[in-house]
Parts: sequence; structure tokens; C-alpha cells
Amino acid sequence: MKNIIKVLIRSVSIYLLNFPAHFLYGYFPNNFTALFFPVNESIFQHMKMIFTCYIIFYLIIKIFKYKEENITTKCLISSLSCIIFFLIIYIPIYLNYNENLVFTLILLFLSIVFGEFITSLINIKSKTSNKLAVLAIISIFIFSAYLTFNPLDNFWFFDPMNRTYDMVCNKNY
Repeated sequence: MKNIIKVLIRSVSIYLLNFPAHFLYGYFPNNFTALFFPVNESIFQHMKMIFTCYIIFYLIIKIFKYKEENITTKCLISSLSCIIFFLIIYIPIYLNYNENLVFTLILLFLSIVFGEFITSLINIKSKTSNKLAVLAIISIFIFSAYLTFNPLDNFWFFDPMNRTYDMVCNKNY
């Protein structure tokens, strides 16, 4: 029961972080915020946002609760589990029926719960895994930054709201 409550509290916290993160680039349009937060309404940019929110949440946990072992590895596993789970369900529905905001928000929350639940089951006690996780997180951010400034010409990077692949400075998206 204690583990379920922990998963839910973490999930709600990560979920709520996504709301200000979604609009941050619109209010502070610069290259730094573009590295971590969505610059348009593309699927890729939203997955970048989810990943960043996990990093922010787990950094806060690490600062205030440093006794938890392998927190970096847990962050990486949880965030990637969430994103993969989300995309497996979202992409077929999106391609067949387009965007539905209510469904997307519910799926996001369920995906975060899934990622946190998976992580709660894993008990890794390796310092090497933490070092590898740090390298993986840095690599993901570098790759993500490159794709933010050099988006590919496919549906992952297309912003259907603004009909572009480019960065959009819009406070209302």
C-alpha cells in the first residue's frame, strides 16, 4: 500500500510539472528553454517535455532525498517506460482519429503511473548503472537538442496546429 501511494504521489507530481513546462518556451523564447521544453506542438517536442519533467522531478528528489539508491537509473527507466507506453497507445489512435486533448491528458497520466510502477518494481544496486544512466540522459538531451534545431521532415516533428516543423513562439499553444 505504501508503495502504491508513493507511485501515485510521484506520478501526480510529474504529471503536474508538464503543464508549466508545456508553455515555458512561449513565455521565454530562447535557445536555452528550447533545449528542454517544447517549441511547437509536434509529438517529438511533447516527448522531450515529458523526459525533461522526469529529469526535473528526479533532480528535486535527489536534492531533498539523497538516500534513495540509483535514482538516476530509476529516472531513466521510468521516463523511457512512460514515453514508450505512451507512444505505443497514442500513435495508432492519433494516426486514425487525430488529436483528442482529454484522451491525451488521461493517457499521459496513465503512462506516468506505468513508468513509476515499473521503476518501483526494480531494485538496482549498481553504481555503474547510475553512471551509465547519466551518460544516457546527457546523450538523449544532446540528440534531442540537435533534433529541436534540425527537425526531420516527418510526422514526429510536424506541428499540426501551426502547420510547420519549425520553432514557434506562441504563448497560447
